[in-house]
Amino acid sequence: MRIIPYCTMSGNTVHQLSYGQDESYPACVSFKLELTEKIAELCQQGVVDFFTNCEHGVSMWAAEAIIAMRNTVGMPQARVHIVMPFEEQANKYPDNVRERFFNIHAQADSVEILNGKYAEGCYETANRYMLDHSVMLLVDEIDGESETSELVDYAKAKNKHVAVVKSLAVL
Repeated sequence: MRIIPYCTMSGNTVHQLSYGQDESYPACVSFKLELTEKIAELCQQGVVDFFTNCEHGVSMWAAEAIIAMRNTVGMPQARVHIVMPFEEQANKYPDNVRERFFNIHAQADSVEILNGKYAEGCYETANRYMLDHSVMLLVDEIDGESETSELVDYAKAKNKHVAVVKSLAVL
């Protein structure tokens, strides 16, 4: 039986990035390109299944990159698996972001909802669930105090490989 290597994708939300929701900002464009290149590299190495919680920011951009790659550059083997911390996750997103969120869901290979409603620690639970089922973690720049650094610590404690894509615009 072949073990499928899953990768958990996580990172900062738009509220944690200095350019916020301005995805046309040069640092954001550059970061998204680097993220896409890293995902393509992982696919070429045989990592084709990716977990995300689809939070607005790095996690959502990574899912969009995978969907775009499999639709445009011939990587049909790349798969997106969404693990939602709670069912109403996108309720407070702006309309355009909510539309992107549901577009990703429509094209995802699987969607799992861990809680019906928001509960304290639900994002951490989702992140740990994804990592417990992965061989590696792909994150953006680690900034010491963020949720991302706690996730990196958890990954390392579980002997998971950690790959970092640098972002120059973390607050």
